[in-house]
Amino acid sequence: MDRRVVATVAVVVVLSLAGCSALPAFDQDQTPAATPSPTATTTPSATPTPTATPTPQDPANVDYPDGYGPDGIEDPDAAARTHVDALVGADSYRFRFDVGVGSGNGTEDAFVYLLSVDQANETALEIRDDGDATRYQYYENDRLYLRLVVDGDEQYNATDTEFVPEQFTGSQYLGPLFEHVEYGTPETVDTDNGTLHRYRSENVTDPDAILPGNATEAEIASFTVQLVVHEDGYVRGARYIVVTENGSELAAVALVEDVNAETVTRPEWYDRAAEG
Repeated sequence: MDRRVVATVAVVVVLSLAGCSALPAFDQDQTPAATPSPTATTTPSATPTPTATPTPQDPANVDYPDGYGPDGIEDPDAAARTHVDALVGADSYRFRFDVGVGSGNGTEDAFVYLLSVDQANETALEIRDDGDATRYQYYENDRLYLRLVVDGDEQYNATDTEFVPEQFTGSQYLGPLFEHVEYGTPETVDTDNGTLHRYRSENVTDPDAILPGNATEAEIASFTVQLVVHEDGYVRGARYIVVTENGSELAAVALVEDVNAETVTRPEWYDRAAEG
């Protein structure tokens, strides 16, 4: 797939912040259903459902996570560290990053990344699907078990790999949204799952740093970003939508779900990968 070709039909890949219906994740009229846990054979989808409208807090009276403030992200490096540290300190969680494009015949996922992590037991399951190949990686006892599917052909392997907690936080997808976007005053509300801060972009300073290979700055008509940040400092959800000069669109969503409640199970293809 040529990532410089942005689709001709708008796609809004909007996924939920499960359990956070008191704060609409992105749109006031649309908060889709929760993302299922990653498995070895499926890719989650979203179903829009209505949500309530929260009553925001006064930004001047809010305690913000390190790196954030009432006027946006005050320290991008600190915000990135806060996200990583918060997830590394959690027992378990699930992360998803999804890029959607469209065509004259509908919409489709251009790239899907699913991650299920159990930090307490040092196990993780990663799934990457770029449309050409699907790569499954399962980590257990400092060993990596691989399943690779390309054009219907499957390959299996296993190798020694140290479990590094910081590598399993989705920071490779969120980092550019800290560094290359200027945000305004957040909307902050209390929910059953903690206080959430929603930041909306006022200016994207380096689009190419966020979308390498997707579009050039000259081709972009608008670029909007939203972050929903949990009081503990991790990014609960992020979304960006790019509209080009010809009116085509591209959308991407990142989500963190089931913090301290996710379960990582050994995939069904584990034995085959262990045998090499």
